[in-house]
Amino acid sequence: MEEIIIVGGGRVGIRLIDLLNKREDYHITLIDDNKKALSLIKEKYETVDIVRGNATNKTVLENAGIENADIIVAATSIDEVNLLIGILSQGYHLKKIIARTANPSHIKMFKKLGLNEVVSPELTTCMDIQKLIINSLSVKMLTTGSDDMELVEITVKSSKVVGKEIGQINPSKDFIIVLCNKNNEDIIAQNNIVLSKDDKITVLVKSNKIKKVKKYFTKSGLLSSI
Repeated sequence: MEEIIIVGGGRVGIRLIDLLNKREDYHITLIDDNKKALSLIKEKYETVDIVRGNATNKTVLENAGIENADIIVAATSIDEVNLLIGILSQGYHLKKIIARTANPSHIKMFKKLGLNEVVSPELTTCMDIQKLIINSLSVKMLTTGSDDMELVEITVKSSKVVGKEIGQINPSKDFIIVLCNKNNEDIIAQNNIVLSKDDKITVLVKSNKIKKVKKYFTKSGLLSSI
C-alpha cells in the first residue's frame, strides 16, 4: 500500500483526497493547521488520517509518518510554504515530492531544487496530479539541492527594504524570500509582512548572485542591479 501525505486541506487537497481515497492501494494522511477544516474532512473521509500542525516543522511531518511515506504533496495556497515543505521532505526516502505553485513562473526554480514534480492550478488539474502519484513507482529521486541555487540567511539592514512589504520585492528573477525571523520567531514569508531592521530572512538565491543579493538587503544596493 502506498503511503501518501497531503499538506493542505483546501480546494486542491480535498479534491485529491476525493480522487485517491477511492483506491484501496493508497493510505492518505492529511496535514493542516485548521482544526475546523480537519474535523469536516475526517467526517467525510473516515479512512484518512489527520494531523494538525504546521508542515514546515519537521516534527509535524514526522508525526504524519513521513519517515515511512512514499509520496508527499504540498498543496497549500502559499508557494513559500510548499517550497519549504519540499526542501524539508528531501531529507527522507520518498519516491516522489510534488509541490503546488500558484505562480507558473516558479516551476523551473522549484524543480532545480530537487522537487520531483511541480504543478500549478493554472496549468494542471487534480486529475493530472493523480496521474503523477499513480506513476510514482517509476520515478527516481532527484538529488538534494541544486548546483546553482542556495538558501542563505541575511540580516536586514538596508533602508531600501526596511518598511517595505515582502510582496513589493518578492520574488525577483534571482531570489525569493521564503522565511522571515522577527524577534526570534520564524514566520512564513507572506506578501503582507513588513520588513524591519535586523529581521533575519532566509532567501533562496542563485549562487552567482549571492553577494549582490546580500548587498541589496544590507546596504544601499538597487534591485535593478541584481
